[in-house]
Order: sequence, then C-alpha cells, then structure tokens
Amino acid sequence: MKTTTQTQVTHYEIQKKRRETLLEEWRGYHKTVLKRDGVVMHDDPHRRMRRGVYAGWDGDRPTKNLDATIHEIDPGVTSTIHRHSWDAIMFVESGSGWTEIDGQRVEWKPWDTLHLPAWAWHRHGNDGQQTGVFHTWSVQPMLEQFGAALLEEGGDTPVDQLPPRPTQVTPVDGSDPYARRTQRLSRQWEGSESARLITRFDDVRGLVTKRGARSLFMVDKSIGFHTAGLSAVMHELAPGLFQSRHRHGGEAWLYVISGNGFSIIDEERHDWEAGDLIVVDHWAWHQHFNASSERTARLVRIHNFDALYDMIRILMDPINLFEELPQLDAPDLSGVVWPDHLEGRPEA
Repeated sequence: MKTTTQTQVTHYEIQKKRRETLLEEWRGYHKTVLKRDGVVMHDDPHRRMRRGVYAGWDGDRPTKNLDATIHEIDPGVTSTIHRHSWDAIMFVESGSGWTEIDGQRVEWKPWDTLHLPAWAWHRHGNDGQQTGVFHTWSVQPMLEQFGAALLEEGGDTPVDQLPPRPTQVTPVDGSDPYARRTQRLSRQWEGSESARLITRFDDVRGLVTKRGARSLFMVDKSIGFHTAGLSAVMHELAPGLFQSRHRHGGEAWLYVISGNGFSIIDEERHDWEAGDLIVVDHWAWHQHFNASSERTARLVRIHNFDALYDMIRILMDPINLFEELPQLDAPDLSGVVWPDHLEGRPEA
C-alpha cells in the first residue's frame, strides 16, 4: 500500500529541538562537585557488599563516558564473582582486603590502586577487622552507548570452572585487507595477559611537575598496565598553591583524598573537601587550588583520555585536543618541603 508522509515539520526543526532537549536534560542533572554526604549507600545482596553512586546511570546523575561508585565490604565477607566487557580502576580508601582477578589474589590496603581488566572474572574479600572501602571508576556508560556493555555473573563458582576471557584473533600472514586487520587487532591485545594489576602506595614516590604539583602515576600504560584508555594519577598540591591552568577533550574526574581547596572551571569557583568528586567537563579551562596554608591536598585524577581523544578526532581531526597557556602560570615549588608521601594514609 502506498503511503504519503504527512510530516509538516522540517528536518532542521526536528534536529534543533532534539539538541535543545539533550542540553536541557544535561543541565538538569549536571553537578561539578559531588559531595560525599550526598551519596546514598545501598545494600547489594547480589554481591554481599554495599555501594553508592557518585555519578552514573545507576544513580541520579546519568553520564555518557565514566561512572563513579563507592563500595564497602565488611570483615569476613567474600563477594560473588562477575565480569564485564568494560575495564575499571579501583582505589582503596580505607581498610584492607583482597581482590581475585582471573584467579590471581591481589592483597590491598589504603591508597593502593588496581586495574580490573575487561572480561576478567573478579571478586573481593575482607579478612581484616574493619570495613574495607574502595572506589571504582569505569567506562561502562561509554560502552552502553555503543550497545557493547555486557555483564556476566558467576556467583560462587570457582574461577577455574568459569569461561576464560575472550581471545583476540590470531594474526594471519599476508598483506591483504583481512590479514592486515588481524595483525592490527592482535597488536592491541599484546601484553594484556601479563599486564600489571596493582600499584602499591608503599612503593611509589611523587615527582614535582612543571604544572605545579607533586604527582605520581597510579594506573597508566607507561608503568605496565594494559587499559583501554583509563589512567589514574595522584596529584598533591603544595600548601596555599595551585596547578597551572589548562584544558583538554575528555572530562577529568578528581576524587579528593585529603585537604580542602577550590577549582576555577571556566571562570567559576567550586569549593571542595575530602570525600568530594570534582567533574571537569570537556574542553573547560580549569585550575585547582589548595586552600590550606599548612597542609598539602591530595587528589586522584581519573581520565579516559586516550580512548576519547581517538574518538573525538573522528569529528575534530586535526584539531589539537590539549591546550595550556603559552607560559605556564604554575607556582615556584623549589622551596616547598614536601611531607613523607605516606603521611595521612589511613592504617590498614
């Protein structure tokens, strides 16, 4: 049967309204500083833990790239096991425990940072005397946008009885298009089976950067991790000082471990304290300040820069997606006496 389209509204008007609706929705739930006391903890009987959502579709602030969740596991508890198609970074705030990743048990305590690879079976346990508290940041929302966010539960099944991780194609010799594809894809997974899983805070030391902070990598491919773009860095701001101003594609999420201060983001001031999560939006000029004249402030910055940079290039290539001032406005840190890097770390 032949039909005639009766639409009286043009494509231009429909598209414009659709974009306006998306912006209105974003303004309704967007927050720059997410407060710890605003995070509601929920019992999770499926995994025998408690969790609360700083940001993400599982809470009250939907996101498109990263999510941020806090978890609590009580003494004597072992969680169920699961795996998913996205990878995640795990930062331990307090307590002690262990995480089993594809059968490998990794012990952790405060300020240790782990990488949970995509498709790796993992569970958590607490053999200590106090509740273990840790944060996770993942790219689950991004994969959900692509229809590729898959979650699989394993209950209490031993890991050796569960399916192994998917394996990448074996490269095929030759220079034809299919052979080149197999060769390229296989290189992406090189080293993933033997990649690093934890950075122990006992073993790290910070370095002063030109941007005006003492910083250290917690998770990054440059120190042996194999992530899909996620990285974690701890920044320590000197008393009364700040970082140089810059901006980039891909938002940055900063969890405040200790201290208090404020961030200037696109000329607007946002105050923060320990336990808060700061969200710096795409391409926003930003600068972080330590409000204390006596103590340093520590922040863990989570970024999905590599993966997002490559995707944003699809729309914006060859525009440079990282920008700082021609002359960095960083403070002179030559006279700063930094505390021992373990100062302020909670007891396990």
